Amino acid sequence: MELTGSQLVAESVAAAERYSNAPERSVVLLLLPHSVELFLLHIGLVLTGRVPAILAWPTGRVDPRKYQRNLWHQLRNLPAAELLTMPLLARNLAPALPYAVAPVEDTAGRNLDKIFEQLPVEAAPESPPAPASPTVTVRTEVPEDALFLQFSGGTTGAQKCVVVTGAMLDTQLRILAATLAFGTADSVVSWLPMYHDMGLIACLWLPLWNGAPSLQFSAQDWLMDPGLLFRLMERFRGTFCWLPNFAFSYLAAQRARIQPASLAHVRAWINCSEPVRQKSMDAFQAAFSEWGVAATHCQASYAMAENVFAVTQTPLDTPPASALRRSLRGQGADAREISFDLPDDVYVSSGVLLDGMRVRIRQADGKLCADRETGNIEINTPCLFSGYWGVDGFRTHALTADGWYSTGDFGFTADSNLFVIGRTKDIIIVGGQNVFPEDIEMLVNEVDGVYAGRVVAFGVADNQQGTENLAIVAEMRGEFDPAVAKTIEREIHRTVLAGIGIAPRFVRVTPERWIVKSTAGKISRRETRLRFLEESVAPAAVERSFQ
Repeated sequence: MELTGSQLVAESVAAAERYSNAPERSVVLLLLPHSVELFLLHIGLVLTGRVPAILAWPTGRVDPRKYQRNLWHQLRNLPAAELLTMPLLARNLAPALPYAVAPVEDTAGRNLDKIFEQLPVEAAPESPPAPASPTVTVRTEVPEDALFLQFSGGTTGAQKCVVVTGAMLDTQLRILAATLAFGTADSVVSWLPMYHDMGLIACLWLPLWNGAPSLQFSAQDWLMDPGLLFRLMERFRGTFCWLPNFAFSYLAAQRARIQPASLAHVRAWINCSEPVRQKSMDAFQAAFSEWGVAATHCQASYAMAENVFAVTQTPLDTPPASALRRSLRGQGADAREISFDLPDDVYVSSGVLLDGMRVRIRQADGKLCADRETGNIEINTPCLFSGYWGVDGFRTHALTADGWYSTGDFGFTADSNLFVIGRTKDIIIVGGQNVFPEDIEMLVNEVDGVYAGRVVAFGVADNQQGTENLAIVAEMRGEFDPAVAKTIEREIHRTVLAGIGIAPRFVRVTPERWIVKSTAGKISRRETRLRFLEESVAPAAVERSFQ
């Protein structure tokens, strides 16, 4: 479907009025596949004064158990007035929820039976939410200037809900548009899902707010046909494309099956993941340089739902800056000196601060860090949220006493650039040495037979030694063979020991789709570690550990 601006407004308002009976200023949850209905309802609910919240739709990349836990957490704890979803889901979810549930027609005629198998449509969860009663008051009001809700990535736990107000959105989009010199002559092409800030803000609201066109298609279509992105970028003269880091590597690896396209008109391919990988960016640029992809157009951004979207951005027509790992100052309990080589022996900048954004790096003891000193990343911005929206109908406190938000990311600044290393909670401490799982995973991705991008490193407590042991789980590409898996495990052990000087205590190679991913498609180390422990893998893995 192709819609002009006026048609979009009319169709969106009509869809909202047709499907929703929720009062103004109330929250309406949208649990729908990537579809015309989802886009129209999200925009239409905003235009008619309701506050939409897009819940993640399941995909084959997300662990069904994690998806179900996260979905029920949201359905229980969001003070909603209504849920709009597919007819089969509406019939099965309605009895378990204390608010209205309404069906939305599937005008595309998709066969969603297989997807429904992953959803809790046949039975309530183990601890179903209590129905509404006279003694329980569920508050549904939101701030007067709220436009919609969006969710954090959820890689280290259940997704948290952020209220996006009109002032927050306007500030973010004005600053981002000015930074990118984005205007009506630009266009965005995207397969990113709407339940993630990269898809919702950068790829829908940025062009919408600035009167520029966008073309949306589904992630599933892109995964089945990677070249579709390039064909659409060429056909519709797309000028901006936001992608997660894995997509740069995936596209480069699929180069042989992608038909040539003219891409010289694209102003920026923006890597919006943390951390950004030099190898991924270099491989993408090299693979498609003949088609017009220049190194100066491969850029990076640091973004999060708590800030509506972007905090930093690489300056236009400039490749991301880099910093040698060895150049970091080994000061403080959270910092380290790096004396070994890795496939990427550099950190890649996520860009410089957008206008009005501030960042500081602090160690665990509160000490502020100088340039090239590593610590926890905290931000203070003009579009920063004031807290998470919770079950009690108010915004849970989430900021420091002086108004800064601790992002949970670990990194450093250098020459006005922000470098993101990884999640603070994911750091593994082995014998007093900090080990970043991203470094381990990058090494293991190079091992023959490993499904690149489907590797997780984490710590397992060693109570006797008072430290952590390094554990690694990696998926085998293709049909699983136990004998081959053991060979790959030995090679992983050898590679990691040679690369960082630390021997993993547990190494396990699994079939495909064993590792848990978040609804945003990111690997969840926390959930994968829990699965590793819950399934009693650790005791069994001792037999295959390398002592």
